[in-house]
Amino acid sequence: MPITIQHRILRDPKPGEIVRLPAGSRLEVRFRRRGLGLSRWQVEDRPAHLVPLDVGDHGFHFLVFHGEGEGPQPLRLVRSRVDRPGSGEVRHLLVLVG
Repeated sequence: MPITIQHRILRDPKPGEIVRLPAGSRLEVRFRRRGLGLSRWQVEDRPAHLVPLDVGDHGFHFLVFHGEGEGPQPLRLVRSRVDRPGSGEVRHLLVLVG
């Protein structure tokens, strides 16, 4: 019997968005490219139960495991521009396993 792995894609997720996925699934987060392409998204902080599989300038792919430790922890993504110093837009996502 084949095993089905859930693959969830979030496009331009809203700040504070909550995502519930089973352990062993995959989460892909994609952001739209804007303007001249001077902005880049980065993972600033992530819970230990999200293991990066692929990291790009406008998208990320994670493998989801059961979370250990104290309650929910947000995935923090930050958009910065190469022509402007400092942090730009911030998106916190809450990935719940179960």
